[in-house]
Amino acid sequence: MNWQVGLYVAAVLIPLAAFTIEILFIGRLKRLNAYIATGAIGLSCVLSAIGFLDYFLIEAKGVFAEHHAATTTGEHEASADAGHAEAAGAEHEATHPAPLVWKANYDWVLLGAPTAGALDRFAAKPLSFPLGVYIDSLSVIMFLMVTFIATLIHLYSIGYMHDDPRFPRFFAFLSLFCFSMLGLIASPNLFMIFIFWELVGLCSYLLIGFWYEEKSNADAANKAFVANRVGDVGMLIGLGLLWTTLGTFNFQEISEGLRDSTGQLHTANGADAQNVVDFRPHGEPVGAAPHRQIPYWMLTIAGLGIFAGCAGKSAQFPLHVWLPDAMAGPTPVSALIHAATMVAAGVYLVARFFPVFTSDVLLYIAYTGGVTLLIAATIAMVQTDYKKVLAYSTISQLGFMMLAIGVGGRAAGMFHLVTHAFFKALLFLGAGSVYHSVHTYEMPGLGGLRKKMPITATTMLIGTLAISGVPFFSGFYSKDAILAAAIARVSQSPQHFMLFVLPALGATITAFYMFRMWFLVFAGEARGFRGEAHAAIAHAHDEEQALAHEEAEHGHGASAHDLNPVAHAHESEAIMTRPLVILAFFSVFVGWTVWAGLPFGVPVLESLIAYGEPAGVINAHWAHWYAVGCSLAIGVIGIGLGALYYAPVGLPYFPATRLNPGRTAAQFRGLHTLFKNKWYFDDVYRALLINPCLAFARLCGRFDKLLIDGMVNGAAWATERLSRLNGLFDKLGVDGAVNALADLVYVAGDRSRAIQTGKLRNYLMFLAVALVGLFAGVFAWVGG
Repeated sequence: MNWQVGLYVAAVLIPLAAFTIEILFIGRLKRLNAYIATGAIGLSCVLSAIGFLDYFLIEAKGVFAEHHAATTTGEHEASADAGHAEAAGAEHEATHPAPLVWKANYDWVLLGAPTAGALDRFAAKPLSFPLGVYIDSLSVIMFLMVTFIATLIHLYSIGYMHDDPRFPRFFAFLSLFCFSMLGLIASPNLFMIFIFWELVGLCSYLLIGFWYEEKSNADAANKAFVANRVGDVGMLIGLGLLWTTLGTFNFQEISEGLRDSTGQLHTANGADAQNVVDFRPHGEPVGAAPHRQIPYWMLTIAGLGIFAGCAGKSAQFPLHVWLPDAMAGPTPVSALIHAATMVAAGVYLVARFFPVFTSDVLLYIAYTGGVTLLIAATIAMVQTDYKKVLAYSTISQLGFMMLAIGVGGRAAGMFHLVTHAFFKALLFLGAGSVYHSVHTYEMPGLGGLRKKMPITATTMLIGTLAISGVPFFSGFYSKDAILAAAIARVSQSPQHFMLFVLPALGATITAFYMFRMWFLVFAGEARGFRGEAHAAIAHAHDEEQALAHEEAEHGHGASAHDLNPVAHAHESEAIMTRPLVILAFFSVFVGWTVWAGLPFGVPVLESLIAYGEPAGVINAHWAHWYAVGCSLAIGVIGIGLGALYYAPVGLPYFPATRLNPGRTAAQFRGLHTLFKNKWYFDDVYRALLINPCLAFARLCGRFDKLLIDGMVNGAAWATERLSRLNGLFDKLGVDGAVNALADLVYVAGDRSRAIQTGKLRNYLMFLAVALVGLFAGVFAWVGG
C-alpha cells in the first residue's frame, strides 16, 4: 500500500474518530464538540488537498498534455460538421488513457473454501466481503470539494447554531455525515458502496429531523427516509443482479469486463449475440470462451435499479418530493445536503457506474433529468419561501447533471456538480444569514436588505449570477458544457431534440426565479407585512396576492415593528460572513482556465474531471461555441424577465413601472395553480399511495382488533371462566370434601376427648365394660 492510500484512509477515518469522541464524551466536552468536529474535517481537507496536488501535479502529469490536446481538438472541430465531430469523438474515445489509480483491498469476511478444479474460476473463489480504497481523478476532486465545503459549513454552524440546546449533538452528527460521504467516495466495490450509501441516508434522517419536537420536522425526516428506501430497493436489486451474475463486487472489474477499449459492450458469439454480453475481466482475449455472460436485458434492469437508488438520493422524478421538505432541518444541514453530501452522492454514483449503464439506461437517465429540471424550475417560480426556492433549484440543477451524464457528457455533469456545490452552499448559507437576522422565510415581507446586510446581499448576488449562467461566473462554464453535450447528442439523434430543449428552457427559468428571489429579498425598500391581513396572506404563501395588496395597503396605517422583519435587520457576525466571502470567490473562479490567466478556453476543472474518464463519453468540444450563444440568450431572457417583474421601480435601463406578477398569474391561472400545487405530486401520491396504505393499515388494525384480538380475548375470557369454574369446583368439591373430613375428625376427636377424665375408676369401668363386650362377642361367634 502506497502512502497516498494511507493519506485518503486517514481522511475518511478522522471524522469517524471525531464522531466517536464527541458521542462518548458529549457530557464533558459540550461545546468543544464543535471545535473537534471542525478540526477533524479541516484536517481531512488538508489531506485531500495534499492528495489533489500530488495526483495532478506530480503523479498524473499527462493530464496537462491531455488538456492541451482537448483544447486544440475542440478549436479544430468547431468548424466541422456533426458527422465529422462524431467520427472524431470515436477516435478520441478509442485513445482515452486509463487514469492513475491508488487502491488497496483486503478481504474482511471469507465464506467457504476455494474449489480445486472448478471449471468456472468464480466458483473456485470463496465468497468474500472486501474492504478497500479506490482513488482516481474523480475521487480526488470529490474528496477536496466535499471536505472544503464541509469545513466552511462547520465554521458557519458555530455561529448559526450557537444558542441551540443540542449544539454538541449537532456537530457529532455532522462528523458522522462527513465520514459517510467520504467513505462512499473512496469505496471500491458494491458491498462498501451500499454500506456507506445507507449511512448517508441515516445521517440525513437524523439531521433533517434534528428539531424533532415539531411534528412537521419529524414528518419531513420520515418522508426523506421512506422516499430513499423506495429507491434503495431498486438499487439493491441492481447491485444484487450484478454480483450474482458476474461474480464480483469490484466495480472497476465489472466496468472493464463489460466493455472494450472503445467503450463498446463485449458482444457474445452466436445467433443471439446482440442480446448477450460477455464478461471478460482482467483483459481476457475476445477469442477466448468467456467465463460468464449477462443478458442485455438483465444488464439494463440492473442499471435501472442502480439509477433508482441514485434518483432517490438526488431527488429525481418521481422521487423528488422529499427534498423541499428537508428544509425542516437547520440551514447548515440544508447547505451540506444540497451542496456536498446527500444529493451529490446520487450524481457521483451515476458517474461512477457510467460504463455499466447500457445505452437504453443512459437515455432513460437523460430524459429523467430533463423532466426533473423542468418540473422543479416551474415550481420554484411561484414559491414565496426563499429556502424552498433554493430547494427546488437544487432539484432542477441535479436534473441538469443527470441529463448531462445521460447524453454522454460525464465530465460536464460532474463539472456542474462541483461548481454547483460552491454556489449552492453560498446561497443556502446566505439564506441562513438572512433568516438569522429577520427570522422569516417569506419574501413578500422583506426587501431592502441590501443596505442592512451588504456582505450577505453581495455574496448572494454572486451566487445568483453563477447559478443563472452569467459569463465569467463558474455556473456559466458548467452549464455551457451541459448544453454542448446536449447539442452533440441531438446532432447524432435528432429525434431526441427535447434533450436540448428541456435544459435550455430550464436554464431560462432558473435565471428568472433566482433574480426574482434576490430582488424580493434585497432590492428596493423594506415592504414588511402591512397590516394583519397582508401578514396573513404572505404567511399563507400567496405571493401574487400579497404583491397585489401591497400598493393598496401602502400608506393606510403605520406598520408595526413586529410586522416589519427588516426593521431590526443587521449583518451577521464574521464567523458566518467569512465563509460566504470564500464561497463567493470560488463561485466565480472555479470554472476559469487558471493557467491561461483568462476565463476562456476549456476550463481546467472540466479537464481534470475528464482525465482518464471511461471510453464511451460523447465528444462535445465542437459544440461549445453553439452552447455559448445559447447560454447568452438564455441569460438575457431569464434575467431580463426577472428584472421586468421584480426589480425595484426606477431601476436603470428598465421601465419606470414593472410588469405585474399578480396580473400574469391571473392570465395563466391554470398553470399558476399547477405550479403552486407542485404539479400535485404530493396529492397524487397521497391519493394513490399514502391514503390506500393508511386505509389498508386501518383495515389490518380492525382485522387485528376484531378477529385476532377477538380470538385472543375470547380465549382469555373462556380461560378465565374455566378457571373460575375450576376454582369453584376446587373450593366446593375438593376443598369441601377435605374440610368436611377434617371437621368430622375434629368433632370425633373433640367428643372422644370427654372420656379422657384422668380418673382411675372411670378407666377401670371402661375396661370392665370392654372386657364384658369382648367375651360376649367371642361367645356369640363361637356359638354361631
